[in-house]
Amino acid sequence: MNIACIYATKTNHSKKIAEAIAQTLDIPAQDVRTHPDLQNVDLLFVVGGIYGSQSLPVLLDYLHQLEANSVKRAALVTSSFSKEAPQGQVREILRQKGVSVFEEECFCQGSFLFLKLGHPNAKERDAAAAFARKIRRACKDQDSAPSV
Repeated sequence: MNIACIYATKTNHSKKIAEAIAQTLDIPAQDVRTHPDLQNVDLLFVVGGIYGSQSLPVLLDYLHQLEANSVKRAALVTSSFSKEAPQGQVREILRQKGVSVFEEECFCQGSFLFLKLGHPNAKERDAAAAFARKIRRACKDQDSAPSV
């Protein structure tokens, strides 16, 4: 299974989360600003923050440039101060590209100025890594299920 992990970050929170996922899955964490070339990806982890209720424009721009059908499935991992703001824009762009996006989204606590400093902490990075293992396992189970 070809798995990739991309991230966009302003504060390095998403980078830390992406690196925890990447280490767990033994893959590189790739910053979208380096324009990673995604081809024939079975599972893509998209890690990004929510800033003022919006995903980072650099992440949205990268996803708009993604070739249709280059990614089969995606899972979203989000860092936000409110810990509840989903990546709706990211989800919609991926669906428009023909990517099946898991409904479940992993949320990690972000920080803002001096509030919630120290996040994402080790427990939150571990939770993101556990989410990645769970999603990978679900994909493997789907791929090995007999066709009807």
